[in-house]
Order: sequence, then structure tokens, then C-alpha cells
Amino acid sequence: MDLKQRLTLSMVISLGLTIISEGIVLMGIASLLHISLFFIFPALVIFWLFQWIISPYVVGRGGYEVSPNDPQYGWLYHLVRRIAEESKIKPPRVFVIDAPYPNAFAYGNRLGGMRVGITLPLLNILDVDELTAVIAHEVGHIKHRDVEIGMTIGLIPTVLGYISTLLMNFGYLALFLAADEIELLFAIAALAIGFVIFIVTFILQIFVLWFNRLRESYADYNSFLVLGEGSKALATALAKIEIYMQNIRIDPFTGIIVTAPPVKVEEKDPQLLVEQWLRTKVSVFKDILSTHPYPARRAQMIYRLIYGSNI
Repeated sequence: MDLKQRLTLSMVISLGLTIISEGIVLMGIASLLHISLFFIFPALVIFWLFQWIISPYVVGRGGYEVSPNDPQYGWLYHLVRRIAEESKIKPPRVFVIDAPYPNAFAYGNRLGGMRVGITLPLLNILDVDELTAVIAHEVGHIKHRDVEIGMTIGLIPTVLGYISTLLMNFGYLALFLAADEIELLFAIAALAIGFVIFIVTFILQIFVLWFNRLRESYADYNSFLVLGEGSKALATALAKIEIYMQNIRIDPFTGIIVTAPPVKVEEKDPQLLVEQWLRTKVSVFKDILSTHPYPARRAQMIYRLIYGSNI
């Protein structure tokens, strides 16, 4: 079984387990509240559509759209277009975003068009080959419909997370304002239910994150398909991002679109860091709470795709 087959099998298994676990939770909630699933499903669909419609404007807020004839970034538009055509998809809209960290991400919807957002720090630290490899990765997300898939698979944990936060905040407030034993018990009950929902959400999120990491690897695979040996530049791009990220801090609750999670690194030379990653034995639990695979794992996969097992 080659690397792509193993990746595909892993995605099928993780997706199956995620759907089963979310289905069990959904049926459990419906049973406890005596609510029909025929009521819950339409409500979830409406919430999904709401997210699908507004997410491009939330994610890409403050972005500057690049046109083909843009005097400063026209070259970037044509680079994204070329990669999209080589990936056999409709070229996405291109946005440059003024943000404090290096990042690239795919977003959008089929109504307003799919989009690739690239932040200014990323443009400043990557060379053309590295930027091309990153764009091929992001175009892979669009090709694989990861925006819609990710939103769908994460819908139930997202809703439960909102409910848990609401209940716990309400419980703390009610606890503070409780005037008698009944109100105190009511506050404690709200806190307890909110905490239980939080635990359930956390467990579901483990499955969702596993699936998300596999989709990230699948997008890396698209970079290899389009660029071949040139996809090696994706590893040095990741190294530059990690080195840059040592100097800034990001709130983990608002950094969900970061290309790679911050990882503590000692090496300051990108190429030497990649070589260090290639020698690193990565624990299966290293990235269990991350949206993206551990950078060393990604670098090793890219090099295996290019050179086989001889890395």
C-alpha cells in the first residue's frame, strides 16, 4: 500500500468514526430532550447555510482583492491562476491580507467564489518557489472541497461548543446572583450540564481534528502532484513560518486559520530546521489537539513522496 492509499484509507476511517460519534451524540441529545431528529436536522442545515454564506466575509475581512492587472500583486494573481489550472479547477479569487503573521488559507463559497488569502508577512518571508508550493497546497483544499467538508464535519461540535459556553457563562452569573437555595441549585445545574457538554464537545473535536489533519496532508499531496520535486519548497516554507512565529503570540481561540500551529524551534536556518525535522521521530500524540499535522510529519511526508523511503 503506497502513501496515497494509506492516506485515503485513514481519511475514510477517521470520517466514519467522526460521523458515528457525532450521530451517537445527536441521537442521545434528541432522546434526552424528547426532540425529533426531523426537527434537529433542519436546524443544523440552517445554521450550516448561515455559516457558509457569512464565513467568506468574516474570514477575509480587511482583505485586498488582487486583479489580473494589479501593478503590485498582479504576478500573484497569475501565479494562483496557473496553479489552479494545473490542478484542473476554476481559478479562485486572490486576496492579500494585512495581518501580523505569515499565513495562507482557502475560503469562500460557490456563491461569491472560492478564494485564496495570503498575508503580507508570508509574501515577505517566502521566495517564489516556496510561495508556489504553499499556493498549490491551498488550491488543493479548494479542489478537495475542504472548506465545505470541514464546515460540515465540525458543525455539531461547533453548535455544542456554543451551547456549553452559554450554559457555563449563565451558570457562573446565576451562581453569583443566587438569592436562595433554588437559584443556587439552578446555577449549579447549568454549570454541570455545560461542563458535560464541554467534555462531549472535546471528545468529538478529537475526531474532527484527526480528520482535518488528514485533509491537510491531502492538500500537501496536491502540492506534490502539481509541482513534483518542487513541492520540497513547502517544507522550507513551513520552516520559515515556524521560525517567524517564535517572535509573535497568537490567541489559540482566534488563530484557527493559521497555516501551521506554533511549534517551539531552536534552529534559525530554515534548511537546517527541515533537515532536523527529517531526523525527528514524531509521536502519534504530538499533534492530537492541532488542526494541522506536526511540521516534521509534513516535511517527512513530502520528502517520502519525492524520494520514496530514502530520506
